[in-house]
Amino acid sequence: MQNFFLKPQSLRYQLFSWLILLVLPIFIIFTISTYFLANHYANKAYDRWLYRSALALSQQVIETTLPQEQKNTDQVQDNIEIHLPDIAKDLLEYDEDDDIYFRIYGPNGDLVPTHTQLPLPKVFPEPDKHLYFDAVLNQDRLRVVVFALPLTKQEGNVMVMVGETLAKRTAMAGDIITTMLVPQLIMLLLVSIILYIAVERGLLPLERLRLAFKKHSVNDLNPISDANEPIEFKPLLGAFNELMASVKANVARQQRFVADAAHQLKTPLAGMKTQLDLALLDTISNPTNTKQINQAINQARRASMQMSHMVTQLLSLTKAEPEAVHYLQWVRFDFHALTQEVAAEWVPKAIAKSIDLGFESNFKTANINGSPVLLRELINNLLDNAIRYTPVGGKITISLNFEAHNGLPNQIEANHRYIVLNIQDDGIGIAPKHQKHVFERFYRVLGTEQEGSGLGLTIVQEIAARHQTKVELTSDGENKGTLIRVKFELA
Repeated sequence: MQNFFLKPQSLRYQLFSWLILLVLPIFIIFTISTYFLANHYANKAYDRWLYRSALALSQQVIETTLPQEQKNTDQVQDNIEIHLPDIAKDLLEYDEDDDIYFRIYGPNGDLVPTHTQLPLPKVFPEPDKHLYFDAVLNQDRLRVVVFALPLTKQEGNVMVMVGETLAKRTAMAGDIITTMLVPQLIMLLLVSIILYIAVERGLLPLERLRLAFKKHSVNDLNPISDANEPIEFKPLLGAFNELMASVKANVARQQRFVADAAHQLKTPLAGMKTQLDLALLDTISNPTNTKQINQAINQARRASMQMSHMVTQLLSLTKAEPEAVHYLQWVRFDFHALTQEVAAEWVPKAIAKSIDLGFESNFKTANINGSPVLLRELINNLLDNAIRYTPVGGKITISLNFEAHNGLPNQIEANHRYIVLNIQDDGIGIAPKHQKHVFERFYRVLGTEQEGSGLGLTIVQEIAARHQTKVELTSDGENKGTLIRVKFELA
């Protein structure tokens, strides 16, 4: 039944089907009740006729006084006479639809010898009382009444019985059922029509919503008003408007990102084109001036490297966006091993700049749930920034430590809840006025004499947000180093 009502993907069909399903039991109960009531009242009406017939027949029973010499003989019932003329007998037995039977049974047997085939009841009624019972005669079902007529001149009762077949009763019950069911069928049809109209009108707000959605173009992300909509639709519209607001914010962010990326890529591209034009001009006009040509080519190479780095950062940022998370596998992995592996990859660059890059932890494993790809990118960007803005001969320390439920460092494994990544450098630091802006896209602190895209910390923040955590930055000011702290929940 569930498949029958849910198979069609139509809310109109489902609502109408369930409403009809609720109405049908009422109709079925009424039909059954009608059947039993019709039979009850048909039986009641004809039972009364049977009883009146039994009373009329009992009036034909007359007691007579026997002579004195016969009182002690066995002919006890000879003083009971039945005055039943043939015409009365014919009238009693005549019926167009049913067969009528009667039987008069005295204390010592039948008083009418020609009517003895009617079955006797299992229990006889009390004097002056009557009862009804069902019987079978010649394979016909009968309804029989028996009346106990008390004798006044001797002990005992005369049982007057009248029975008839059930044709009239069945016909009468059928007429009652037909009379009552036809209006009910008409009412059921009217109720079905009313329910269908009610469902159609009830679904009109959905049609209005469909038209409202249809009016929205690709560029129209404004919310839909729910002022005139039913209360039941308000949560749906609220969720839809929240989605539209999220999409609108995402589109604005993407447009801003494209504009910023185009602006940032425009400078290195223009510089590279200029340097290549100068190199080409020098090659044509003064082929022997290799120094100037090499200088122009090196400038173009630096611009291309800067642009390549920026493109890489842009791709990393795109990968860290919320919309791209479902493309990345979310697994349980060892964050300690990942951090140690990435730190080892940056050792050559640190050595090239004479920077002391160290890794500290007092444990060997720390499992978390997340994306190893994104978290590798997070550590890479933090180390790239640290090495880039730490002067020659500086020091960078990568450390991992556990944190308990109360937020304090803890060495007891049972109380561990978080693993904390700390990257501390003694580089140029960040002034307080810049600290709240360094996570913005393409934001760069002027005067650092470092080439960068201004996307590193933005990428770090996006990846941290995808892992339900935040990046904490601490710096006491310029030339006082920077501490980056990221906390992840243990799996």
